[in-house]
Amino acid sequence: MSISFFIAKRLYRTNDNIGRITSLGVNIATVGIAVGLAVMIVSVAVVLGFKDEIKNKVAGFGSHIQIHNSDAMQVSDTLPVIATSAFVDRLRKCRGVSHVQRVTRKTGILKTDTDFQGISVTGIGSDYDTTFLASHLIEGTLPHQSDVASMPRLLISKAVADALRLDCGDKVFAYFFDSDIRMRRYIVCGIYQTNMMQFDNNSVFSTLSSVNSLNRWDSLSCSILEILVDNFDDIEDVADHLATLKPTTPDRNGCYYSVYTINELYAAIFDWLKLLDLNIWVILGLMTCVCCFTVTSGLLILILERTPTIGVLKALGSRNALVRRVFLHYGIFVIGRGLLWGNLVGLLLCYVQWQWHIFPLDATNYYVDYVPVIFNWWGVIALNLSTLFICTITLVGPTLIVSHIKPIKALRFD
Repeated sequence: MSISFFIAKRLYRTNDNIGRITSLGVNIATVGIAVGLAVMIVSVAVVLGFKDEIKNKVAGFGSHIQIHNSDAMQVSDTLPVIATSAFVDRLRKCRGVSHVQRVTRKTGILKTDTDFQGISVTGIGSDYDTTFLASHLIEGTLPHQSDVASMPRLLISKAVADALRLDCGDKVFAYFFDSDIRMRRYIVCGIYQTNMMQFDNNSVFSTLSSVNSLNRWDSLSCSILEILVDNFDDIEDVADHLATLKPTTPDRNGCYYSVYTINELYAAIFDWLKLLDLNIWVILGLMTCVCCFTVTSGLLILILERTPTIGVLKALGSRNALVRRVFLHYGIFVIGRGLLWGNLVGLLLCYVQWQWHIFPLDATNYYVDYVPVIFNWWGVIALNLSTLFICTITLVGPTLIVSHIKPIKALRFD
């Protein structure tokens, strides 16, 4: 153990001969660091949780990667993707792909006796991953491909249900327009709610076979092949690989296929999420400045009140460098205690919110009805290390005062 560390530890542990002002300054420095770190931990957890929640909801409606008929994207929605078994198997074997599913979409109008609502019906088959829909189901059941009832089932959002005053078990007419007008009668089998109003306002779900029949397509045809990936960060790489697996020759309808990522299809949403990164950097910068300012002020007060101690150390032959290290170690002790309390408070707040959702949000504005949080332990470690490093660097400045203190004057200092 170095002599500077030993002296600093004794100074930090003892309460003898320490002034009230010094004690207050050290406590303020500790609280400042604790509050700053707690705010940083909570801010990062909330922003990461919010971004993850929005990304999961967008992916729940549109998957991570989509394969479309190129002509259908430009002209109409009546040209399908031919999802042959060989084609789908190639996609499933692609590295990074976790699931492949077929969906067929059709736009139309739901009409009751008093109201009507524009909708986009998504037909889902037996290969569809219903985890997302099931997690947001608030009433009833999901439509199943195995339903043999004469009237097809329809899963609607709470927004559509409220607009049309529908409940589970109600029957509703739907009208679809192409070269002619086609009418179908559905029975509402369930109601879901995600609070993503750009989807909830018009997205409803039925069986793949019922929507295919509207387009007069066979069982191999679908509007979109949706692909889910194992890691969201690998979307672009997987999409590039999938582009090499799509057919290079026209299908039986003379069409080619295009690959789109969720980032391209919903660019406005993801650009908005990127703005949150700027907000978090601003918060981190401000809180770091608060930590540095409080610990620097506390150390300056300590040095001024410990001037006689500095004089004694110098009179006994201590060099300026050793005395500076004493107060540098002392400052690190203060930072360490502040970091400890900051971690306890920040992580406790995150845990309470994660467990009980005590802080609500307006779902119409924020897409979620509570503040979401994600524990990122590597992020917490990085925040602690960076705060410790930056604050320690700022302590070098105040310790320079030690070099200007003369022993003879310090011993007379009162």
